[in-house]
Amino acid sequence: MHDPDQDPVAESLQPHNPLVNHMSVRTPGASDTSADPASGRASLGWMAVVLLVSAPLLVTLFLALWHTPFPISEAVALLEDVSKKSVESFVIPDASYYRPFYHLSLMAIWRSSSPLDTRLADIKLLHFVPVAFLVLLFLWQMRPRTGTQAAAAAVAMAVLVGSPGFRDNIELPLAYTAVGMPLALAAWVLVNREWRFWHPVAIVLFAIVAIGFKEQGLVIVPVVGVAWLMRAPSARTGLVVTLVALTVAYVTARLVWHGPLPLFEQSMGLGFSTLEPSEAAARYGGFPYWLYAYNGLSTMANVLFSEPTRGLFFISRDIAYLRVQPWEVVQLVSSGLMTACIAWWGIQRVRDEARSGWTVESRTFAALVVSLAACGVLSFDYSRDRLGGMALVFYAVSAYYATCALCHAMGAVARARAVLVGVALMLLAVTWQVRAVGTVEYVRRTAWRNQIEWLADLPKRRAEFVDRHEYRDIMESMVEQGTRPGSSEPTLYPRWLARTFLPRP
Repeated sequence: MHDPDQDPVAESLQPHNPLVNHMSVRTPGASDTSADPASGRASLGWMAVVLLVSAPLLVTLFLALWHTPFPISEAVALLEDVSKKSVESFVIPDASYYRPFYHLSLMAIWRSSSPLDTRLADIKLLHFVPVAFLVLLFLWQMRPRTGTQAAAAAVAMAVLVGSPGFRDNIELPLAYTAVGMPLALAAWVLVNREWRFWHPVAIVLFAIVAIGFKEQGLVIVPVVGVAWLMRAPSARTGLVVTLVALTVAYVTARLVWHGPLPLFEQSMGLGFSTLEPSEAAARYGGFPYWLYAYNGLSTMANVLFSEPTRGLFFISRDIAYLRVQPWEVVQLVSSGLMTACIAWWGIQRVRDEARSGWTVESRTFAALVVSLAACGVLSFDYSRDRLGGMALVFYAVSAYYATCALCHAMGAVARARAVLVGVALMLLAVTWQVRAVGTVEYVRRTAWRNQIEWLADLPKRRAEFVDRHEYRDIMESMVEQGTRPGSSEPTLYPRWLARTFLPRP
């Protein structure tokens, strides 16, 4: 899988190319493929190949999302809020959940004079456009120029789509972190490019928008900070100072306006069981920091190992009780191998480049580490798969570099070891592709479940919310989209195969 015609010296001049001689010195911020027309054409060609290979799965995913009805349990309540409340109620940070840009975007769409179907389609586009942008920008960041790199890029794309942090962030209509993820990657792309006067302005705007959609956008700040410490071309001191000042202002405003915060906002997993907020406060109210640490570490571990989920060790429990399922084996093997591969590559790059000079590869590994830590800190109150989404972006980019490095290592080791490396690569590729297909099936099953909820819960909600006229009017207007035939449905795989693709609901 190693290209013997690859020139390691020429490769060393390309900061985004992971197939490098470890003793070569690469110039941080060196020019990209545009400096070499032939290399640029090769990169565009291999990018097109990766896009074509990934297109069937991505198109199927987006079609399944498009035909997913909005859930009655989440969408109606959100639309009631933006129908009844004022702009000021979303701008002033006096609530536990502060997502002003999301709610204002939802308000602008819902209060428009467009027909209902158009407004609902626009709400879906608010979710779909950032996700599509993330996929395309992710491919652009990798820019493969050889067949080996293209194969690694396809694996990395499967890592992105097949991870819990991606799957949980495409749930309609919760577009909070789905907006922040591509903005984090866009900021990372710019900070590693040669400085232009507009780069700092764009990065600050990306951070403001991401934070305005959800506080997870604060992850951009330490990511840019570590890029500055590692001398990224566009990470200037003024940019870092501005982002730090923005963070201080945001945190201060939240603390000043909100007042005393409850110890725990939502239910959370702890080992094999779930704790409600009142129960957690009763048991851990005297010293909640152990539980805060557990929640943060759970979010970080979910990115690295896909376990636990929501703080619950589902797979570990099933292993302990000897009832492990095929999909659980797939998740553990794929995440364990990829995380080990990333650790091997990242530690090696940081060690080597500490002497020769930092490049985008070592900076990416450092960005993964600090974004993981930031996601853990921001999820101290409860753990959810979606809360690791900002770190997932850097995990997937790191997966590309690590897979390329593993391919490159095959050409420099003995035949027996090369066979072992090849088997590991095959397992990585197959298991992550299975997980990417599992994401599509998860979306289809979610669509089917949403429709069942509309059919089953509608009479109960009509009675329960009889005095909330705004809620009832919105709910009645959305009945057709919730019960309309043609929604996505789970594929009728054989039982053994379905249990390989589908994670636990």
